Amino acid sequence: MFFRRSRARRARDAVADQVAERTDDLAAALEAAREAIATASTAAGRKGAELGKEAAVKGRQARRRGAKAARQAADAVDPEQVADLTRRAADKLFPERAKQRRGAARKRRRRLLVGGAGLLGAGVVAGWLTAPKRGAETRQALKDQAAKASEKGWERVAEQPSEGAGTITLEGEQGAEVTQLHHGDGTAPRSTRTPPS
Repeated sequence: MFFRRSRARRARDAVADQVAERTDDLAAALEAAREAIATASTAAGRKGAELGKEAAVKGRQARRRGAKAARQAADAVDPEQVADLTRRAADKLFPERAKQRRGAARKRRRRLLVGGAGLLGAGVVAGWLTAPKRGAETRQALKDQAAKASEKGWERVAEQPSEGAGTITLEGEQGAEVTQLHHGDGTAPRSTRTPPS
């Protein structure tokens, strides 16, 4: 029996040794796994940090490109076009505001049109009131004015005293000096003109 016990003890010891070996192997594997996880985590952290930095750099570059493109687009677009586009967008969102704005614009145009028409009418009325007579009356008035001016002109010519060649004298009055006109051949005209009496 003693021999049996030792066999059992040996078997138990062998199993215990095998369990211990396997436990040691598992512990070593577990330790290796922990180290691998830590290494991978550190590498992933570094890689994540690198990727984060790279993403941040690319994000900044993208923002700069976007800002540059936005500036170029803003420079290319006329401010009036931008205002027009925003107004149209507001019209789509708020149709009642667009209706009010169009009504106000219509009133403004009407006021300008009525004011212009009133000013034109006032000018026409002022022209009619200050204009001279028309037709035959106007022609007669112009003839009368021309005759008066002509008479005054001849009176002035007759009143100026000057003696010498080329003077015209009226009955008993001294005449004014008159320069004779010459023809192209150097001769003076034969007839002299006398003022109307």
